[in-house]
Amino acid sequence: MDSAVAALKLIDEGRTLETATVRLWAGGDRRSCCSPGALQRARQTAAWLGLPHHFVDREAEFEAAVVAPFVAAYLGGETPNPCVRCNPGRLAALVGLADELGLARVASGHYARLVWRDGEPYVARGADRAKDQSYMLWAVPAQVLARLEFPLGETTKRETRAAAEAAGLPVAGEPESQEVCFAADGYRRFLDERGVQPRAGEIVAQGGAVLGTHRGHWRFTIGQRRGLGVSSSQPLFVLARRAATNEVVVGGRHELDVREVAVRDLVDRGLGDGDGLLVQLRYRSPAVPVAALERRGTTRVVVRLGEAFAGAAPGQSAVFYRGDVVVGGGVLAGTA
Repeated sequence: MDSAVAALKLIDEGRTLETATVRLWAGGDRRSCCSPGALQRARQTAAWLGLPHHFVDREAEFEAAVVAPFVAAYLGGETPNPCVRCNPGRLAALVGLADELGLARVASGHYARLVWRDGEPYVARGADRAKDQSYMLWAVPAQVLARLEFPLGETTKRETRAAAEAAGLPVAGEPESQEVCFAADGYRRFLDERGVQPRAGEIVAQGGAVLGTHRGHWRFTIGQRRGLGVSSSQPLFVLARRAATNEVVVGGRHELDVREVAVRDLVDRGLGDGDGLLVQLRYRSPAVPVAALERRGTTRVVVRLGEAFAGAAPGQSAVFYRGDVVVGGGVLAGTA
C-alpha cells in the first residue's frame, strides 16, 4: 500500500514510472513483504495503476547477506537487526534495475525524508514519528541515497491509508508487513527450523550465583522480564547473554541502565566530537543525548550518553542524529 500511494503521488506530478518488487524470501506467510501472495498483489496493483512491473530476484544474496548472519549473530550472543542489513543491498539492486531501464531515480514507500547538505544526500526523519524508518536506513551508502526519493516522507500512515482508500486501491485494506519478513512466527521458531538444537545452560545473577537453567541463551533478549523460569522476590530482567558459556545473566531493573556503549562498524558522516548529537540505540526507542565520543580507530567508538539507557543490546544499531538528520551509525558491540 505504501509503495502504491507513493506511485500515485508521482503520477500526479506527471512523472514517468515503472514498478518493481524485490523477491528476497520464498516463505508463504501473508505478512511477509515478499511472499508469493505479496508478489502477486504487487503485480496486480501495478496493473491497476497502469504501470509496467518487474521482479528482481535477490533470494541468494539475501540468504548470504542477511539470513545467515542473522542466525550467526543470535548464536554469538547478539540481537541482530536484519532490516538494516537488507536495505543497502535491496535498494542498490533497484538502482541497478533503474539503470537498465534508463530511469534516473528510485522511489520507495519508506517513511523517511532525503535532504541534501553541501551536495551530499542524507536520510532524515519522516513527518510521521510513529512510523519513521530513518533508523533502518543508516547503512545505505551515499551513492545509493543520491538516487532515491521518499514520496511519503512528509505523510503520516493515516494519511497514506486514507489516500489509498480514496483512490480505490485494491490494497488499501492490506495489513502492514512484518518487520522480519523471514521469521513470521518469531525468531525462536525460525532458529529451531534452521536446525539450531537446544543446549542446556545456566541463568545466573551478576555475581555468578546460579538461579535456574535454560535451553539456549539465544532464546532470550536483553530486557526480557517474562518467561525466565526463575522465582525471585523482585522482578528480574535479562541483562546479558554470554554465548561462550551459554549463560543468561539476570538482575534488577536498575541494572539494565547503561551510560556508555561501544559501537563497531562505524559510518561517520559528520559526528565531530559528539557535541549536539543524539543517538538512537533501538528501533522505536527515543534517541538520547551524546555526552562525548571516544574514538578507537576509524571504525569503533565509545559513546558516553547524556542520560541512562535501559537495555542496550549488542547487535542492534546505534544511529546518530544531528537534529532530524542521520549523520552516522554503527552496530552496538556491548557496554563500555
